[in-house]
Parts: sequence; structure tokens; C-alpha cells
Amino acid sequence: MAVTESPVAPTSAHEGILRRQSQRESAARTYARSLPIVPVRARGLTIEGADGRRYLDCLSGAGTLALGHNHPVVLEAIRKVIDSGAPLHVLDLATPVKDAFITELFATLPAGLADDARIQFCGPAGRVANSSVMKAS
Repeated sequence: MAVTESPVAPTSAHEGILRRQSQRESAARTYARSLPIVPVRARGLTIEGADGRRYLDCLSGAGTLALGHNHPVVLEAIRKVIDSGAPLHVLDLATPVKDAFITELFATLPAGLADDARIQFCGPAGRVANSSVMKAS
């Protein structure tokens, strides 16, 4: 019989992680301080904490997890890209995957709009998006 070690941390380790977070990270994100959870696993709508408890994820990755944690279709797509050997970090260089995405995105635009449309890939900060709009004006 194979014995596998659980990623669930002992209570003291769980508390230590939270203590180090408080000591090392900015308090700018207050929700993280009000939720004393150390996630170790997640599937769908639930997160399992290092304390062994299961939680309903009401944050949903701050809106990025429309399909939930570790959705099988998303995991398969990630594995496919990783296994392909395609470059993962090439900044703004053109790649076949990026080209296919933009082509599919532009196909959803109304006929007259697609001909003149331009796309800008921004980071997650609103500052970058606002700056890009100002430059494009």
C-alpha cells in the first residue's frame, strides 16, 4: 500500500504561514488579513485550507475563475500548451497561439469595426489601461 504525504500543513505551520504573511506583506489588501486561510487545494467552488477545512470560494480569484478552480477543460488546455514546447513568456512578440486568439477575437466584431480595430494587451492594473487609452487618443 502506497502512503502519500498530504499537503495539509500542521496547525503550527498554518499559523506560521499566516504570521509570516502579516510580517512580510503589505496590508494594502485587507481581505487577505480578514480570511485566515492558507489554501492548499481547490476544485470548482471550494478551497481546502491547510487546516483541513473546506471553504466556499466567494472571491473566485477576484473574478478570474469563471469556471472555478482547476476546471478540467482549463487544465487540459494548459497541459496541451506546456507539452507542446511553445514559448510561455515572450512579452509582446507574435506567436501562432497569440495570432489565433486575436483572429478569433476579431471574428466576433461587427463587420466595419474589425477592419479598423487594434488590440492592446494590458496588465492587470487599471493604470496601464488608462495610460494606453491616453496614448491611443
